[in-house]
Amino acid sequence: MKEERIAVGGAVVAAVAASLCCIGPLLFVMLGAGAFGAAGVFETARPYLLGAAALLLAVGFYRTYFRRDAACAPGEACAIKSVSRASRAGLWIASVAVLAFALSPYYVGYIAAAFIRKQPPVATTPAAVPATGSESSQASLETITVEVENMDCTSCEVPIRAALEKTPGVRAADVSYQRGVARVSYDPRQTDINQIKRAISSTGYKAR
Repeated sequence: MKEERIAVGGAVVAAVAASLCCIGPLLFVMLGAGAFGAAGVFETARPYLLGAAALLLAVGFYRTYFRRDAACAPGEACAIKSVSRASRAGLWIASVAVLAFALSPYYVGYIAAAFIRKQPPVATTPAAVPATGSESSQASLETITVEVENMDCTSCEVPIRAALEKTPGVRAADVSYQRGVARVSYDPRQTDINQIKRAISSTGYKAR
């Protein structure tokens, strides 16, 4: 029983560690923690951690369902105790948890974006005065490219884009984790590069 619990617990821990690259920024948005600077480290180790989780789960399933009893009479020292229903349920719950963490890059970004959309827009400085409708339509837009650190999957793009799109003065935002940049078109009468960087940083990623 102890070996099964160790295997199951180790699988869950490995899956959580493998997903920290995407879950870290989500925790930043939800809890207001510091920026998750170690995301790149976990992204590099992600295939190995997921492999370890799968291997540990395989050990757990083998010992739970396929291990043969030792050849001895019941009650003797070599007898193997049967696995309880609770342990089997725990194994399946752990398997679902590992799968959920393994698939986190495909949905975590949308969860973070939903939280960001519920938050108030990034405060503007006194220098950035909102323009009237006619002035805004006549103002020429500017486009800047901001480098963004710690993006490591496509889901990372979603909360950053959501934060930029709700920033007053931003007209369009294109975020690419592959290039590590955010390309933003904005009205200079309503916002500036510093406020755009603050909007990006509010998602847990570092703009520079």
